Amino acid sequence: MTSSATRLSLGLVSGSGSLWNMTHRLQVTTFIGAGGKTTCLKTLAHEIESLGFPVVATTTTKVYPEDHMILWKNLNPPPQKAQGAWFWYDRTEDETGKWIGPPVTAVDEGIAVDNLRQRYWVIEGDGARGHKLKCWESYEPQIPKLTDCAVLVSDRGLWGRTLQSEDIHRYHRCMDLPGDVWNAESAWHYFLKSPVFASQYAHMSWVILFNGSGKDLVKESVNDPRSSLDILKDLSGRWKDIKQNSIAAKRPKHLRIAAGDAKEGELQWLDLW
Repeated sequence: MTSSATRLSLGLVSGSGSLWNMTHRLQVTTFIGAGGKTTCLKTLAHEIESLGFPVVATTTTKVYPEDHMILWKNLNPPPQKAQGAWFWYDRTEDETGKWIGPPVTAVDEGIAVDNLRQRYWVIEGDGARGHKLKCWESYEPQIPKLTDCAVLVSDRGLWGRTLQSEDIHRYHRCMDLPGDVWNAESAWHYFLKSPVFASQYAHMSWVILFNGSGKDLVKESVNDPRSSLDILKDLSGRWKDIKQNSIAAKRPKHLRIAAGDAKEGELQWLDLW
């Protein structure tokens, strides 16, 4: 699906299209959060490969094995002239069989050596153990410094529901969330305390993605194409109410909010700035 620009009643620039269009087609993209990060990584890597570009996918945490890319088990990244889609990992975890990725510093070094920027990088920089929303320990997430676009993923099916502790990975780090209805107000409360607004990542372009088919949305028809836009309008409207100069210094250089099914390439988004 190709990207298309339009205007909403709010007067903000809107777009629709595939995952690569949503992430600005930038060179290095890192996914964090919960609710489909690994699916996003695979989908984006294959989309880039299908357009004829070389791509390295990796993780700074651990993932279940991938069998649709060229595998590269090594301390160093795949050769620079390698074509196609490669998955780079360091070793296999004995207990789970998951692949453990290289340290985040090694990923940054690999990107830096790739100084001609002839290939793309897609990285999973967080773990959530199958949960739908993620809160972070002090050492998380593990985002390479050379990331161009960072994407915070959450499960779209939570929208309109009362959050339960079992929905949230490391819920003890955000005890105020369980029991709240997941809507624009609670979502912004969460986002403002998330890595999106952390000063060490302010040089990156950020996307907040509500990922999923939308079949579990409360008070929405399964076939209602407006559901993604309704989420975005609610979030945008709430942002207008809460934005203050006091948080301007912590803002990332660009913020896009998006909703839809990343796997199917059916995404819509709004640029807040």
